[in-house]
Amino acid sequence: MIRIAVAFMAVAAPASAQTVITFESGKSLPLAGGQWTYVATASGGEARFGSHLSLLCDKPTRTLTITRPGAPVAALTIVTDTQARSLPPNGRLSAYDPLLDSMAFSRGRYLVSGGSAAVLVVPSWPEAARAIEDCRN
Repeated sequence: MIRIAVAFMAVAAPASAQTVITFESGKSLPLAGGQWTYVATASGGEARFGSHLSLLCDKPTRTLTITRPGAPVAALTIVTDTQARSLPPNGRLSAYDPLLDSMAFSRGRYLVSGGSAAVLVVPSWPEAARAIEDCRN
């Protein structure tokens, strides 16, 4: 029994070194500084949270690309009050992906983590929802 416990501890230690961000733990983090803006574009619309985050609609393909300057798209994870999910390698989601609804209706905020940058806590304001809706209509 002791050998099993020691072997388990040796294996579990590296995994526990990574911190997993949850919506509940993210509530204690401050909102990032900045404002949401929305701009209509020729291909749909774009919502930006300062220079931190972009949701770009490509209406012809009904996709939305989420990017965070300075962080590889493949490494981004979105955490809302109802789900947490990593983005696909290109950062593109179908305009009808449930993660987008979860972001639009998250309780006041959602978190974006990934890469070497700090966790980004952004408010769930209407500008992001508008970019999502533009891709659907």
